[in-house]
Amino acid sequence: MGQGLIQWQNLAFKKSADVINIKREAPVLRPYNSAGEINFHRGAGITIEKDNLQATVFTSYKKNDANLVTDTSQGQEDFISSLQTSGYHRTKSETSDKGIQQQLAVGGNISYLYNGLHIGVNAIHYKFKLPLVKPNDPYNLYTLTGKSWGNYSFDYSYTYKNLHFFGEAAANNKLYKAFVNGILISTSAEVDMSFLYRNISKGYQSLYTTAFTENTYPTNEKGFYAGLSIHPGSNWRIDAYADFYKFPWLKFRVDAPSAGTDYLLQLIYRPNKQLEIYSRFRSESKPINFNPDQFSLSPVIAQPKQSWRTQFTYKPNQELALSSRLEALWFNKNSTESEQGLLTYFNVLYKPVLKSYSASIRLQYFETNSYNSRIYAYENDVLFSYSIPVFYDKGTRYYINANYDVNKKISIWAKYAQTVYKGKILIGTGLDEIKGNLKTEIKLQVMYKF
Repeated sequence: MGQGLIQWQNLAFKKSADVINIKREAPVLRPYNSAGEINFHRGAGITIEKDNLQATVFTSYKKNDANLVTDTSQGQEDFISSLQTSGYHRTKSETSDKGIQQQLAVGGNISYLYNGLHIGVNAIHYKFKLPLVKPNDPYNLYTLTGKSWGNYSFDYSYTYKNLHFFGEAAANNKLYKAFVNGILISTSAEVDMSFLYRNISKGYQSLYTTAFTENTYPTNEKGFYAGLSIHPGSNWRIDAYADFYKFPWLKFRVDAPSAGTDYLLQLIYRPNKQLEIYSRFRSESKPINFNPDQFSLSPVIAQPKQSWRTQFTYKPNQELALSSRLEALWFNKNSTESEQGLLTYFNVLYKPVLKSYSASIRLQYFETNSYNSRIYAYENDVLFSYSIPVFYDKGTRYYINANYDVNKKISIWAKYAQTVYKGKILIGTGLDEIKGNLKTEIKLQVMYKF
């Protein structure tokens, strides 16, 4: 609903090289097709439409995994310290967390559409069996707590000639407010621009939300984003954005109000339908605690990070696609804590026309100083799934992802991946610890169409 300030469970992207894609837009009701066990509702909903009016109501009841805390010494009732989102039930502790929290949700939306104008009113209210109580840390002062929670908003969009305005104003049951307002402008066939301003109170909290913010969830943030996309010729495109943001209150690992910046510049060259080359530079500076001398108060400093990526994609025919990427990263450059990272891979995608099989193969090398200089890379996966693993330390990786349609009803997908870490005798920690320097992953998926 709206721009993700009170409810957004659909896939939604934030800042990316697609600098114009800053608006949230999707149906209110959608079936849930992912594998997560938290970010969805289970119940009933209905949408009714007549002329220019549309109304949706829904109700949901489900059990969530959560960390239960029992404190009989103080005579207090049991409470939940946090929700579990992993979906794992491998140990006694994880099994005991299964379905502990009961959640009832009721919500709705009324919208009006007329001649390019959209106006919507949205509301959702939650009721929990056990109260949610976060640890008594300063950054948790305004966090979501209690047995019930409500969010309410008004959203709009309007198109006038080459301008498109949109936004949402929201409040929670404690009357903390949040605002997101944006504009998309097409100045000519060669130039598009986007602007977005957000002002979200430090006390504004919500569940199952994904707005266009720097924070994971829309809370404690003020910021201004500007994007520009230029098409100087049929073969070229230039994309750039700048984002300036502030956090008025404390955050996890940030013990003071703070601010940051984020910039991106990308150049794309497509001389023909077979070849695409792009080069991207990104620079960001985020605040974080830095206290090597163990002062009673942790100083907050800006931690800069720059990355440069160049990728080639070549399609000699309809069946074959070849791609190669080189990415370098500099973390905290020009300081005593500086680190570097490097990742390169070669990818082959084979998908013959009118055949019952397809496959992709990747060979990859990566090297970083530590997790701070980590690099992410998207990977092909089985149907309805995607993978963006993180790479750090030093090693190589390869995978093969294949699909075979046995007949019109049965299809099979399989993925085999292996990462080889140089000089390691242990990989991971705790339940994820692996002895040796090899990490192997196997996925098998079968689909039967009735």
